[in-house]
Amino acid sequence: MSMISKQLTKNDIEKSLLIPTDSFSIFPVQFEEGCFCNVTAVDGAGKAWDFQCFVQQSKGIVSVGWLQFLSGIDVRVGDTVFLHRKSMDGDDGDDSTAKVKIEVKRKIRLMGEDIWAVVL
Repeated sequence: MSMISKQLTKNDIEKSLLIPTDSFSIFPVQFEEGCFCNVTAVDGAGKAWDFQCFVQQSKGIVSVGWLQFLSGIDVRVGDTVFLHRKSMDGDDGDDSTAKVKIEVKRKIRLMGEDIWAVVL
């Protein structure tokens, strides 16, 4: 399983999610600079979300559809988005069967310990 995480900024919440180029390898698709590519991610409730992504080599992946994903949930600056790449059970690791799972979590300090609360 591969995973990337990113602490969300004001720009991520208000405009679009920007993922650094060194994180591209977790996605089950090939990205080329200046091209659009679709990535489907599944949230914790099992709902599939389609993100159209545009690659800007100097900036990273800019996602279209991200704001729709965020609508209706209480996401804040400082929350963390986790993207996990998992192969389907029983497959041979072929990228065509890989899935991306998306989670948004908030770190909460409780009784002197950090815990992660699931936002979505």
